[in-house]
Amino acid sequence: MGPARPFCLWSVVLVGLLMGSLAGSVSRAAAQTTLIRGGSIFTMDPNQRWAQALVIRGNRIEMVGTEVEARKVAGPGAEVIDLQGGLCLPGFIDSHNHLAMGAITKRGVSVAGLKGKAAILAKIRSWVEQQPREGLLLGYGWMPDSFESRSPRREWLDEITGDRPMLLLSADAHDMWFNTAAMRACGLTDQTPDPEPGKQYYRRDEKGWPTGHAIEGAAMPMLVRLGAVGPEAARESQQLTLARAPSQGITSYFEAGVLMGETSDSAAPVYEQLIEDDRSGKLPVRIVGTVWTRSPDDDPKKIADRLKEWNRKYKSEHLKISVCKMWSDGTLMSRGALLLDPFCDQPHARGKMTFPSERIEAVVDAVQQAGFDMHIHTDADGSVRTVLDVLERVRQRRGGGFRHTIAHNSLVHPDDVPRYAALGVVANVTPLWGTDYNGSYRTIYTKLLGSARMEQRLFPYGDLMRSGAVVTYGADIPGVDVDEIPPLLQIEAAVTRKRPGFPKDLPLVARQRVSVEDALRAYTVNGAYQLRMENEVGSLEKGKKADLVVLGRNIFEELPESIHTIPVVFTMMDGRVTHDARP
Repeated sequence: MGPARPFCLWSVVLVGLLMGSLAGSVSRAAAQTTLIRGGSIFTMDPNQRWAQALVIRGNRIEMVGTEVEARKVAGPGAEVIDLQGGLCLPGFIDSHNHLAMGAITKRGVSVAGLKGKAAILAKIRSWVEQQPREGLLLGYGWMPDSFESRSPRREWLDEITGDRPMLLLSADAHDMWFNTAAMRACGLTDQTPDPEPGKQYYRRDEKGWPTGHAIEGAAMPMLVRLGAVGPEAARESQQLTLARAPSQGITSYFEAGVLMGETSDSAAPVYEQLIEDDRSGKLPVRIVGTVWTRSPDDDPKKIADRLKEWNRKYKSEHLKISVCKMWSDGTLMSRGALLLDPFCDQPHARGKMTFPSERIEAVVDAVQQAGFDMHIHTDADGSVRTVLDVLERVRQRRGGGFRHTIAHNSLVHPDDVPRYAALGVVANVTPLWGTDYNGSYRTIYTKLLGSARMEQRLFPYGDLMRSGAVVTYGADIPGVDVDEIPPLLQIEAAVTRKRPGFPKDLPLVARQRVSVEDALRAYTVNGAYQLRMENEVGSLEKGKKADLVVLGRNIFEELPESIHTIPVVFTMMDGRVTHDARP
Protein backbone atom coordinates (compact mmCIF):
# COMPACT_ATOMS: atom_id res chain seq x y z
CA MET A 1 0.00 0.00 0.00
CA GLY A 2 1.26 3.45 -0.87
CA PRO A 3 1.54 6.18 1.76
CA ALA A 4 -1.22 8.73 2.09
CA ARG A 5 -0.29 12.05 0.54
CA PRO A 6 -0.12 14.99 2.93
CA PHE A 7 -3.02 17.39 2.73
CA CYS A 8 -1.97 20.97 3.18
CA LEU A 9 -4.90 23.06 1.99
CA TRP A 10 -7.14 22.93 5.04
CA SER A 11 -8.10 25.99 7.01
CA VAL A 12 -10.62 26.74 9.68
CA VAL A 13 -12.16 30.19 9.72
CA LEU A 14 -13.71 31.21 13.02
CA VAL A 15 -16.56 33.56 12.21
CA GLY A 16 -17.66 34.03 15.81
CA LEU A 17 -17.26 32.66 19.25
CA LEU A 18 -16.43 28.93 19.29
CA MET A 19 -18.96 26.91 21.26
CA GLY A 20 -16.65 23.97 21.97
CA SER A 21 -13.07 23.20 22.91
CA LEU A 22 -10.54 20.41 22.54
CA ALA A 23 -11.24 17.48 24.87
CA GLY A 24 -8.63 14.72 25.04
CA SER A 25 -6.10 13.62 22.47
CA VAL A 26 -8.52 12.36 19.81
CA SER A 27 -11.72 14.34 20.30
CA ARG A 28 -12.97 17.90 20.24
CA ALA A 29 -16.35 19.01 21.46
CA ALA A 30 -18.41 20.07 18.48
CA ALA A 31 -19.29 23.73 18.14
CA GLN A 32 -22.91 24.58 18.81
CA THR A 33 -23.29 25.48 15.14
CA THR A 34 -20.92 24.40 12.39
CA LEU A 35 -20.99 25.28 8.69
CA ILE A 36 -19.17 22.93 6.32
CA ARG A 37 -18.48 24.36 2.85
CA GLY A 38 -15.81 24.87 0.23
CA GLY A 39 -15.80 21.45 -1.42
CA SER A 40 -18.11 18.68 -2.50
CA ILE A 41 -20.62 16.92 -0.27
CA PHE A 42 -21.92 13.53 -1.40
CA THR A 43 -24.91 12.85 0.80
CA MET A 44 -26.10 9.29 -0.12
CA ASP A 45 -29.60 10.82 -0.06
CA PRO A 46 -31.27 9.80 -3.35
CA ASN A 47 -33.36 12.98 -3.30
CA GLN A 48 -30.31 15.24 -3.05
CA ARG A 49 -27.14 13.39 -3.95
CA TRP A 50 -24.78 16.38 -4.02
CA ALA A 51 -24.62 19.57 -1.99
CA GLN A 52 -22.35 22.57 -1.54
CA ALA A 53 -22.70 22.96 2.20
CA LEU A 54 -24.33 21.65 5.34
CA VAL A 55 -25.06 23.04 8.78
CA ILE A 56 -24.71 21.12 12.04
CA ARG A 57 -26.43 22.34 15.18
CA GLY A 58 -25.43 20.41 18.27
CA ASN A 59 -25.16 16.78 17.18
CA ARG A 60 -27.66 16.90 14.31
CA ILE A 61 -27.65 18.12 10.73
CA GLU A 62 -29.75 21.25 10.44
CA MET A 63 -29.70 21.62 6.65
CA VAL A 64 -28.00 20.39 3.49
CA GLY A 65 -27.98 22.50 0.32
CA THR A 66 -26.36 25.49 -1.32
CA GLU A 67 -23.75 27.60 0.38
CA VAL A 68 -25.95 30.68 0.23
CA GLU A 69 -28.78 28.87 2.01
CA ALA A 70 -26.41 27.30 4.52
CA ARG A 71 -24.87 30.62 5.54
CA LYS A 72 -28.31 32.01 6.23
CA VAL A 73 -29.24 29.04 8.40
CA ALA A 74 -25.89 28.94 10.23
CA GLY A 75 -25.89 32.60 11.14
CA PRO A 76 -22.90 34.81 11.93
CA GLY A 77 -21.75 32.90 15.01
CA ALA A 78 -21.02 29.54 13.39
CA GLU A 79 -17.71 27.79 13.11
CA VAL A 80 -16.86 27.44 9.42
CA ILE A 81 -14.95 24.40 8.19
CA ASP A 82 -13.54 25.05 4.74
CA LEU A 83 -13.20 21.80 2.78
CA GLN A 84 -10.70 23.44 0.39
CA GLY A 85 -11.82 21.16 -2.42
CA GLY A 86 -12.07 17.98 -0.36
CA LEU A 87 -15.03 15.61 -0.24
CA CYS A 88 -17.44 15.20 2.67
CA LEU A 89 -19.26 11.86 3.01
CA PRO A 90 -21.44 10.13 5.60
CA GLY A 91 -19.29 8.41 8.22
CA PHE A 92 -18.23 4.91 7.24
CA ILE A 93 -20.15 2.03 8.82
CA ASP A 94 -18.19 -1.23 9.06
CA SER A 95 -20.90 -3.86 9.09
CA HIS A 96 -18.83 -6.87 10.21
CA ASN A 97 -15.75 -6.60 12.36
CA HIS A 98 -14.20 -7.59 15.68
CA LEU A 99 -12.63 -4.31 16.77
CA ALA A 100 -13.24 -5.00 20.47
CA MET A 101 -10.74 -7.87 20.54
CA GLY A 102 -9.79 -8.98 17.01
CA ALA A 103 -6.24 -7.64 17.18
CA ILE A 104 -5.55 -10.20 19.91
CA THR A 105 -5.15 -12.64 17.03
CA LYS A 106 -2.41 -10.53 15.42
CA ARG A 107 0.32 -10.78 18.05
CA GLY A 108 3.77 -12.28 17.86
CA VAL A 109 5.46 -13.47 14.69
CA SER A 110 3.64 -13.02 11.40
CA VAL A 111 4.11 -15.71 8.76
CA ALA A 112 1.48 -14.20 6.45
CA GLY A 113 2.28 -14.67 2.78
CA LEU A 114 5.00 -17.27 3.39
CA LYS A 115 4.67 -20.60 1.62
CA GLY A 116 6.22 -23.93 2.53
CA LYS A 117 7.30 -25.48 5.80
CA ALA A 118 10.93 -24.41 5.46
CA ALA A 119 10.23 -20.72 4.91
CA ILE A 120 7.69 -20.53 7.72
CA LEU A 121 9.88 -22.32 10.25
CA ALA A 122 12.85 -20.13 9.32
CA LYS A 123 10.81 -17.01 10.08
CA ILE A 124 9.59 -18.46 13.38
CA ARG A 125 13.11 -19.54 14.41
CA SER A 126 14.56 -16.10 13.73
CA TRP A 127 11.80 -14.44 15.73
CA VAL A 128 11.97 -16.83 18.70
CA GLU A 129 15.71 -16.25 19.02
CA GLN A 130 15.01 -12.58 19.70
CA GLN A 131 12.36 -13.16 22.38
CA PRO A 132 12.73 -13.34 26.18
CA ARG A 133 13.46 -16.85 27.42
CA GLU A 134 10.21 -17.22 29.35
CA GLY A 135 6.53 -16.82 28.64
CA LEU A 136 4.03 -17.78 25.99
CA LEU A 137 5.09 -17.46 22.36
CA LEU A 138 2.51 -16.30 19.84
CA GLY A 139 2.18 -16.00 16.09
CA TYR A 140 -0.30 -15.77 13.24
CA GLY A 141 -0.83 -15.60 9.50
CA TRP A 142 -0.56 -19.15 8.15
CA MET A 143 -3.24 -20.99 6.21
CA PRO A 144 -3.65 -24.74 5.59
CA ASP A 145 -2.43 -24.22 2.03
CA SER A 146 0.75 -22.62 3.38
CA PHE A 147 2.05 -26.15 3.95
CA GLU A 148 2.62 -28.94 1.48
CA SER A 149 0.77 -31.31 3.82
CA ARG A 150 -2.07 -28.78 4.44
CA SER A 151 -1.73 -29.35 8.19
CA PRO A 152 1.15 -28.21 10.45
CA ARG A 153 2.57 -30.42 13.21
CA ARG A 154 3.64 -29.66 16.75
CA GLU A 155 6.98 -31.43 16.34
CA TRP A 156 8.07 -28.82 13.82
CA LEU A 157 7.73 -26.13 16.46
CA ASP A 158 9.25 -28.25 19.23
CA GLU A 159 12.64 -28.13 17.52
CA ILE A 160 12.55 -24.34 17.82
CA THR A 161 10.70 -23.65 21.05
CA GLY A 162 11.75 -26.48 23.36
CA ASP A 163 9.60 -26.50 26.50
CA ARG A 164 8.04 -23.06 25.91
CA PRO A 165 4.37 -23.12 24.84
CA MET A 166 3.63 -21.62 21.44
CA LEU A 167 0.33 -20.90 19.68
CA LEU A 168 0.01 -19.63 16.10
CA LEU A 169 -3.43 -18.68 14.83
CA SER A 170 -4.20 -18.99 11.14
CA ALA A 171 -4.72 -15.84 9.07
CA ASP A 172 -8.47 -15.95 9.68
CA ALA A 173 -8.21 -17.39 13.23
CA HIS A 174 -10.34 -20.41 12.30
CA ASP A 175 -7.38 -22.77 12.88
CA MET A 176 -4.52 -22.86 15.38
CA TRP A 177 -1.09 -24.49 15.33
CA PHE A 178 0.42 -25.42 18.70
CA ASN A 179 3.53 -27.15 20.01
CA THR A 180 3.91 -30.04 22.45
CA ALA A 181 4.61 -27.74 25.39
CA ALA A 182 1.28 -25.98 24.80
CA MET A 183 -0.48 -29.32 24.47
CA ARG A 184 0.92 -30.51 27.80
CA ALA A 185 0.21 -27.24 29.57
CA CYS A 186 -3.42 -27.58 28.52
CA GLY A 187 -3.63 -31.23 29.52
CA LEU A 188 -4.45 -32.48 26.02
CA THR A 189 -3.94 -36.21 25.54
CA ASP A 190 -5.16 -39.00 23.32
CA GLN A 191 -8.16 -39.23 25.65
CA THR A 192 -9.21 -35.57 25.36
CA PRO A 193 -12.54 -35.40 23.52
CA ASP A 194 -13.03 -33.10 20.56
CA PRO A 195 -15.51 -30.26 21.21
CA GLU A 196 -17.49 -31.39 18.13
CA PRO A 197 -15.97 -34.33 16.27
CA GLY A 198 -15.43 -33.59 12.59
CA LYS A 199 -16.39 -29.91 12.94
CA GLN A 200 -14.48 -28.37 15.87
CA TYR A 201 -11.68 -30.74 16.69
CA TYR A 202 -7.98 -31.60 16.98
CA ARG A 203 -6.26 -33.36 14.12
CA ARG A 204 -4.79 -36.59 15.47
CA ASP A 205 -2.16 -39.19 14.61
CA GLU A 206 -2.81 -42.89 14.24
CA LYS A 207 -2.63 -43.33 18.02
CA GLY A 208 -5.15 -40.60 18.74
CA TRP A 209 -2.74 -37.90 19.94
CA PRO A 210 -3.26 -34.29 18.77
CA THR A 211 -0.82 -33.48 15.99
CA GLY A 212 -0.69 -29.75 16.72
CA HIS A 213 -3.58 -28.47 14.57
CA ALA A 214 -6.79 -27.28 16.25
CA ILE A 215 -9.78 -26.48 14.04
CA GLU A 216 -12.47 -23.88 14.80
CA GLY A 217 -13.65 -23.82 18.44
CA ALA A 218 -11.14 -26.45 19.53
CA ALA A 219 -8.58 -23.64 19.80
CA MET A 220 -10.48 -21.57 22.36
CA PRO A 221 -9.92 -23.74 25.47
CA MET A 222 -6.17 -23.62 24.82
CA LEU A 223 -6.18 -19.86 24.28
CA VAL A 224 -8.04 -19.37 27.56
CA ARG A 225 -5.96 -21.87 29.53
CA LEU A 226 -2.67 -20.27 28.45
CA GLY A 227 -3.91 -16.72 29.06
CA ALA A 228 -3.79 -15.63 25.43
CA VAL A 229 -7.27 -14.08 25.60
CA GLY A 230 -9.03 -12.07 28.28
CA PRO A 231 -10.33 -8.60 29.10
CA GLU A 232 -6.86 -7.10 29.60
CA ALA A 233 -5.63 -8.44 26.28
CA ALA A 234 -8.78 -7.16 24.60
CA ARG A 235 -8.24 -3.72 26.11
CA GLU A 236 -4.69 -3.58 24.79
CA SER A 237 -5.76 -4.79 21.36
CA GLN A 238 -8.28 -1.95 21.02
CA GLN A 239 -5.40 0.50 20.64
CA LEU A 240 -4.81 -1.10 17.24
CA THR A 241 -8.46 -1.11 16.20
CA LEU A 242 -11.01 1.04 18.04
CA ALA A 243 -8.54 3.82 18.74
CA ARG A 244 -7.60 4.00 15.07
CA ALA A 245 -11.13 3.73 13.66
CA PRO A 246 -11.83 7.49 13.49
CA SER A 247 -8.60 8.09 11.55
CA GLN A 248 -9.97 5.63 9.00
CA GLY A 249 -13.30 7.46 8.75
CA ILE A 250 -15.25 4.85 10.72
CA THR A 251 -18.08 6.22 12.83
CA SER A 252 -20.10 3.02 13.47
CA TYR A 253 -19.44 -0.70 13.35
CA PHE A 254 -21.06 -4.05 13.95
CA GLU A 255 -19.21 -6.13 16.56
CA ALA A 256 -19.57 -9.60 15.05
CA GLY A 257 -18.60 -11.46 18.20
CA VAL A 258 -16.35 -10.77 21.19
CA LEU A 259 -14.65 -14.15 21.66
CA MET A 260 -13.14 -14.31 25.11
CA GLY A 261 -14.03 -17.89 25.94
CA GLU A 262 -16.11 -20.89 24.99
CA THR A 263 -19.48 -19.11 25.37
CA SER A 264 -20.85 -15.67 24.57
CA ASP A 265 -21.08 -14.87 28.29
CA SER A 266 -17.30 -14.45 28.33
CA ALA A 267 -17.76 -11.18 26.42
CA ALA A 268 -19.53 -9.42 29.30
CA PRO A 269 -16.44 -7.71 30.81
CA VAL A 270 -15.48 -6.28 27.43
CA TYR A 271 -18.92 -4.79 26.84
CA GLU A 272 -18.92 -3.39 30.39
CA GLN A 273 -15.63 -1.64 29.67
CA LEU A 274 -16.90 -0.22 26.36
CA ILE A 275 -20.02 1.14 28.06
CA GLU A 276 -17.85 2.76 30.72
CA ASP A 277 -15.81 4.35 27.93
CA ASP A 278 -18.97 5.66 26.30
CA ARG A 279 -20.32 7.15 29.51
CA SER A 280 -17.03 8.96 30.05
CA GLY A 281 -17.00 10.31 26.51
CA LYS A 282 -14.14 8.13 25.30
CA LEU A 283 -15.89 5.71 22.92
CA PRO A 284 -14.96 6.92 19.42
CA VAL A 285 -17.59 4.97 17.42
CA ARG A 286 -21.13 3.67 17.61
CA ILE A 287 -21.27 -0.09 18.28
CA VAL A 288 -23.99 -2.65 17.65
CA GLY A 289 -23.01 -5.80 19.54
CA THR A 290 -24.02 -9.44 19.65
CA VAL A 291 -24.80 -12.50 21.65
CA TRP A 292 -23.17 -15.32 19.72
CA THR A 293 -23.44 -19.06 19.24
CA ARG A 294 -20.97 -21.37 17.55
CA SER A 295 -22.14 -24.77 18.84
CA PRO A 296 -25.29 -26.65 17.80
CA ASP A 297 -25.52 -27.79 21.42
CA ASP A 298 -26.42 -24.25 22.50
CA ASP A 299 -30.06 -24.02 23.52
CA PRO A 300 -32.02 -21.72 21.13
CA LYS A 301 -34.33 -20.41 23.84
CA LYS A 302 -31.43 -19.62 26.15
CA ILE A 303 -29.68 -17.79 23.32
CA ALA A 304 -32.76 -15.67 22.68
CA ASP A 305 -33.28 -15.05 26.40
CA ARG A 306 -29.66 -13.97 26.82
CA LEU A 307 -30.02 -11.58 23.89
CA LYS A 308 -33.11 -10.03 25.47
CA GLU A 309 -31.27 -9.72 28.78
CA TRP A 310 -28.13 -8.16 27.28
CA ASN A 311 -30.21 -5.82 25.14
CA ARG A 312 -31.59 -4.37 28.39
CA LYS A 313 -28.47 -4.65 30.50
CA TYR A 314 -25.61 -3.57 28.22
CA LYS A 315 -26.46 -0.30 26.56
CA SER A 316 -25.36 3.29 26.52
CA GLU A 317 -25.79 6.25 24.21
CA HIS A 318 -23.61 4.77 21.46
CA LEU A 319 -23.67 1.05 22.21
CA LYS A 320 -26.44 -1.53 22.05
CA ILE A 321 -26.62 -5.31 21.74
CA SER A 322 -29.38 -6.33 19.36
CA VAL A 323 -28.18 -9.14 17.08
CA CYS A 324 -27.46 -12.87 17.40
CA LYS A 325 -24.29 -13.97 15.61
CA MET A 326 -24.05 -17.60 14.49
CA TRP A 327 -21.16 -19.46 12.90
CA SER A 328 -23.17 -21.86 10.74
CA ASP A 329 -20.00 -23.26 9.19
CA GLY A 330 -16.24 -22.80 9.21
CA THR A 331 -14.24 -21.76 6.16
CA LEU A 332 -14.23 -23.01 2.60
CA MET A 333 -10.42 -23.03 2.50
CA SER A 334 -10.29 -25.40 5.47
CA ARG A 335 -13.10 -27.49 3.93
CA GLY A 336 -15.25 -26.64 6.93
CA ALA A 337 -18.09 -25.26 4.79
CA LEU A 338 -20.55 -27.14 2.58
CA LEU A 339 -20.25 -27.13 -1.21
CA LEU A 340 -23.05 -27.93 -3.64
CA ASP A 341 -20.51 -29.75 -5.81
CA PRO A 342 -17.36 -31.65 -4.77
CA PHE A 343 -13.93 -30.11 -4.36
CA CYS A 344 -11.86 -30.42 -7.53
CA ASP A 345 -8.93 -31.96 -5.67
CA GLN A 346 -11.16 -34.21 -3.54
CA PRO A 347 -13.94 -35.39 -5.87
CA HIS A 348 -15.68 -37.39 -3.15
CA ALA A 349 -15.81 -34.53 -0.60
CA ARG A 350 -18.11 -31.52 -0.33
CA GLY A 351 -17.19 -30.25 3.14
CA LYS A 352 -19.61 -29.85 6.03
CA MET A 353 -21.41 -27.29 8.16
CA THR A 354 -21.05 -26.76 11.90
CA PHE A 355 -24.82 -26.48 12.41
CA PRO A 356 -27.42 -28.81 10.87
CA SER A 357 -30.24 -26.97 9.13
CA GLU A 358 -32.84 -27.85 11.77
CA ARG A 359 -30.66 -26.32 14.50
CA ILE A 360 -30.11 -23.16 12.48
CA GLU A 361 -33.86 -22.90 12.03
CA ALA A 362 -34.52 -23.37 15.76
CA VAL A 363 -32.13 -20.53 16.63
CA VAL A 364 -33.47 -18.20 13.93
CA ASP A 365 -37.04 -18.92 15.03
CA ALA A 366 -36.29 -18.24 18.70
CA VAL A 367 -34.33 -15.06 18.00
CA GLN A 368 -36.92 -13.75 15.58
CA GLN A 369 -39.74 -14.41 18.06
CA ALA A 370 -37.75 -12.42 20.61
CA GLY A 371 -37.70 -9.51 18.14
CA PHE A 372 -34.07 -9.54 17.01
CA ASP A 373 -32.07 -10.10 13.82
CA MET A 374 -29.60 -12.85 12.97
CA HIS A 375 -26.09 -12.44 11.51
CA ILE A 376 -24.97 -15.79 10.13
CA HIS A 377 -21.40 -16.69 9.12
CA THR A 378 -21.78 -18.68 5.88
CA ASP A 379 -18.80 -19.42 3.62
CA ALA A 380 -19.75 -21.75 0.71
CA ASP A 381 -22.57 -22.25 -1.77
CA GLY A 382 -24.06 -25.32 -0.06
CA SER A 383 -24.03 -23.51 3.28
CA VAL A 384 -25.57 -20.42 1.69
CA ARG A 385 -28.42 -22.42 0.16
CA THR A 386 -29.04 -24.18 3.47
CA VAL A 387 -29.27 -20.88 5.34
CA LEU A 388 -31.44 -19.22 2.68
CA ASP A 389 -33.80 -22.21 2.82
CA VAL A 390 -34.02 -21.85 6.60
CA LEU A 391 -34.70 -18.11 6.39
CA GLU A 392 -37.36 -18.70 3.76
CA ARG A 393 -39.15 -21.28 5.92
CA VAL A 394 -39.07 -19.04 8.99
CA ARG A 395 -40.31 -16.10 6.93
CA GLN A 396 -43.23 -18.17 5.62
CA ARG A 397 -44.10 -19.25 9.14
CA ARG A 398 -43.43 -16.05 11.12
CA GLY A 399 -43.63 -13.28 8.56
CA GLY A 400 -41.12 -10.71 7.33
CA GLY A 401 -39.86 -7.44 8.72
CA PHE A 402 -36.53 -8.83 9.88
CA ARG A 403 -33.09 -7.93 8.59
CA HIS A 404 -31.21 -11.17 8.87
CA THR A 405 -27.72 -11.03 7.40
CA ILE A 406 -25.67 -13.72 5.69
CA ALA A 407 -22.00 -12.86 6.19
CA HIS A 408 -19.05 -13.64 3.90
CA ASN A 409 -20.82 -15.20 0.89
CA SER A 410 -17.52 -16.47 -0.47
CA LEU A 411 -19.28 -18.81 -2.87
CA VAL A 412 -22.88 -18.40 -4.01
CA HIS A 413 -24.67 -20.32 -6.77
CA PRO A 414 -26.24 -18.00 -9.40
CA ASP A 415 -29.68 -19.48 -8.69
CA ASP A 416 -29.43 -18.23 -5.10
CA VAL A 417 -28.28 -14.68 -5.84
CA PRO A 418 -31.80 -13.24 -6.46
CA ARG A 419 -33.13 -14.91 -3.31
CA TYR A 420 -31.41 -12.35 -1.04
CA ALA A 421 -33.53 -9.47 -2.29
CA ALA A 422 -36.66 -11.62 -2.50
CA LEU A 423 -36.30 -12.71 1.12
CA GLY A 424 -35.07 -9.37 2.46
CA VAL A 425 -31.72 -10.91 3.45
CA VAL A 426 -28.70 -8.61 3.74
CA ALA A 427 -25.45 -9.80 2.13
CA ASN A 428 -22.35 -8.79 4.07
CA VAL A 429 -18.94 -9.19 2.41
CA THR A 430 -15.26 -8.31 2.84
CA PRO A 431 -14.03 -6.75 -0.44
CA LEU A 432 -10.34 -7.50 0.11
CA TRP A 433 -11.05 -11.23 -0.03
CA GLY A 434 -12.39 -10.73 -3.56
CA THR A 435 -8.82 -10.13 -4.76
CA ASP A 436 -5.76 -12.35 -5.05
CA TYR A 437 -5.39 -11.78 -1.31
CA ASN A 438 -1.88 -12.41 0.05
CA GLY A 439 -0.91 -13.32 -3.49
CA SER A 440 -2.40 -16.76 -2.95
CA TYR A 441 -6.20 -16.72 -3.25
CA ARG A 442 -6.25 -17.27 -7.01
CA THR A 443 -4.05 -20.37 -6.69
CA ILE A 444 -5.91 -21.75 -3.67
CA TYR A 445 -9.40 -21.35 -5.11
CA THR A 446 -8.37 -22.66 -8.53
CA LYS A 447 -7.16 -25.81 -6.82
CA LEU A 448 -10.30 -26.18 -4.71
CA LEU A 449 -12.96 -25.13 -7.22
CA GLY A 450 -11.56 -24.92 -10.74
CA SER A 451 -11.59 -21.83 -12.93
CA ALA A 452 -15.14 -22.28 -14.29
CA ARG A 453 -16.75 -22.44 -10.84
CA MET A 454 -14.64 -19.51 -9.67
CA GLU A 455 -15.84 -17.36 -12.52
CA GLN A 456 -19.46 -18.29 -11.89
CA ARG A 457 -19.69 -18.22 -8.10
CA LEU A 458 -16.61 -16.88 -6.27
CA PHE A 459 -17.06 -13.71 -4.18
CA PRO A 460 -20.09 -12.57 -6.24
CA TYR A 461 -20.22 -9.12 -4.70
CA GLY A 462 -21.17 -7.39 -7.94
CA ASP A 463 -23.86 -9.93 -8.83
CA LEU A 464 -25.42 -9.55 -5.39
CA MET A 465 -25.50 -5.78 -5.59
CA ARG A 466 -26.91 -5.73 -9.13
CA SER A 467 -29.61 -8.24 -8.11
CA GLY A 468 -31.14 -5.64 -5.81
CA ALA A 469 -29.86 -7.15 -2.56
CA VAL A 470 -28.73 -4.87 0.25
CA VAL A 471 -24.96 -5.40 0.28
CA THR A 472 -22.81 -4.18 3.16
CA TYR A 473 -19.05 -4.17 3.70
CA GLY A 474 -16.92 -5.08 6.70
CA ALA A 475 -13.19 -5.68 7.02
CA ASP A 476 -13.54 -8.55 9.52
CA ILE A 477 -10.30 -8.69 11.46
CA PRO A 478 -8.92 -11.38 12.08
CA GLY A 479 -9.77 -12.32 8.48
CA VAL A 480 -7.63 -9.33 7.48
CA ASP A 481 -4.63 -7.76 9.19
CA VAL A 482 -4.75 -4.63 11.34
CA ASP A 483 -3.59 -2.30 8.56
CA GLU A 484 -6.22 -3.70 6.17
CA ILE A 485 -9.22 -2.45 8.18
CA PRO A 486 -9.55 1.03 6.56
CA PRO A 487 -12.71 1.37 4.46
CA LEU A 488 -10.90 3.20 1.65
CA LEU A 489 -8.64 0.19 1.18
CA GLN A 490 -11.64 -2.13 1.09
CA ILE A 491 -13.50 0.18 -1.31
CA GLU A 492 -10.56 0.10 -3.72
CA ALA A 493 -10.60 -3.69 -3.60
CA ALA A 494 -14.33 -3.70 -4.41
CA VAL A 495 -13.88 -1.33 -7.35
CA THR A 496 -10.79 -2.99 -8.85
CA ARG A 497 -10.81 -6.61 -7.55
CA LYS A 498 -7.06 -6.08 -7.10
CA ARG A 499 -4.99 -5.91 -3.95
CA PRO A 500 -4.47 -2.26 -3.00
CA GLY A 501 -0.85 -1.39 -3.70
CA PHE A 502 -0.61 -4.01 -6.45
CA PRO A 503 -1.93 -2.22 -9.56
CA LYS A 504 -0.50 -4.86 -11.90
CA ASP A 505 -2.55 -7.66 -10.31
CA LEU A 506 -5.04 -9.39 -12.54
CA PRO A 507 -8.53 -8.71 -11.18
CA LEU A 508 -10.02 -11.77 -9.48
CA VAL A 509 -13.30 -12.42 -11.35
CA ALA A 510 -13.25 -8.99 -12.95
CA ARG A 511 -16.98 -8.95 -13.74
CA GLN A 512 -17.70 -8.64 -10.00
CA ARG A 513 -16.25 -5.13 -9.86
CA VAL A 514 -18.61 -2.41 -8.66
CA SER A 515 -18.75 1.37 -9.05
CA VAL A 516 -17.34 3.79 -6.49
CA GLU A 517 -20.86 4.94 -5.66
CA ASP A 518 -22.06 1.39 -5.04
CA ALA A 519 -19.05 0.71 -2.82
CA LEU A 520 -19.73 3.87 -0.83
CA ARG A 521 -23.37 2.86 -0.47
CA ALA A 522 -22.28 -0.46 1.05
CA TYR A 523 -20.13 1.39 3.60
CA THR A 524 -22.75 4.00 4.53
CA VAL A 525 -26.50 3.87 4.02
CA ASN A 526 -26.64 0.08 3.50
CA GLY A 527 -24.67 -0.48 6.68
CA ALA A 528 -27.08 1.76 8.55
CA TYR A 529 -29.97 -0.29 7.19
CA GLN A 530 -28.41 -3.58 8.30
CA LEU A 531 -27.96 -2.24 11.81
CA ARG A 532 -31.41 -0.58 11.96
CA MET A 533 -29.84 2.86 12.25
CA GLU A 534 -30.95 4.34 8.90
CA ASN A 535 -33.18 6.94 10.55
CA GLU A 536 -30.19 8.37 12.40
CA VAL A 537 -27.05 7.83 10.30
CA GLY A 538 -25.84 6.53 6.94
CA SER A 539 -26.63 9.63 4.86
CA LEU A 540 -26.24 13.36 5.26
CA GLU A 541 -29.82 14.63 5.63
CA LYS A 542 -31.63 17.18 7.73
CA GLY A 543 -32.44 15.76 11.17
CA LYS A 544 -29.91 12.94 11.13
CA LYS A 545 -26.97 12.67 13.50
CA ALA A 546 -23.78 14.45 12.47
CA ASP A 547 -21.68 11.42 11.58
CA LEU A 548 -19.39 12.32 8.69
CA VAL A 549 -15.93 11.93 7.21
CA VAL A 550 -13.94 14.37 5.09
CA LEU A 551 -11.46 13.07 2.53
CA GLY A 552 -8.51 15.08 1.29
CA ARG A 553 -9.30 14.25 -2.33
CA ASN A 554 -12.48 13.51 -4.26
CA ILE A 555 -12.81 9.73 -4.51
CA PHE A 556 -14.91 10.10 -7.68
CA GLU A 557 -12.01 11.81 -9.44
CA GLU A 558 -9.34 9.38 -8.20
CA LEU A 559 -7.67 6.63 -10.19
CA PRO A 560 -9.24 3.42 -8.85
CA GLU A 561 -5.83 1.95 -7.96
CA SER A 562 -4.97 4.92 -5.73
CA ILE A 563 -8.18 5.17 -3.68
CA HIS A 564 -6.43 3.69 -0.66
CA THR A 565 -3.97 6.60 -0.62
CA ILE A 566 -6.64 9.29 -0.15
CA PRO A 567 -6.10 10.88 3.27
CA VAL A 568 -8.86 10.92 5.87
CA VAL A 569 -8.57 14.44 7.19
CA PHE A 570 -11.51 14.84 9.51
CA THR A 571 -14.09 12.58 11.18
CA MET A 572 -17.10 13.52 13.26
CA MET A 573 -19.34 11.16 15.24
CA ASP A 574 -22.52 12.46 16.87
CA GLY A 575 -21.37 16.03 16.32
CA ARG A 576 -18.07 15.38 18.11
CA VAL A 577 -14.75 15.53 16.30
CA THR A 578 -13.06 12.15 16.72
CA HIS A 579 -10.23 12.64 14.22
CA ASP A 580 -8.65 15.88 13.04
CA ALA A 581 -5.57 15.81 10.79
CA ARG A 582 -5.88 19.39 9.59
CA PRO A 583 -2.65 21.39 9.77
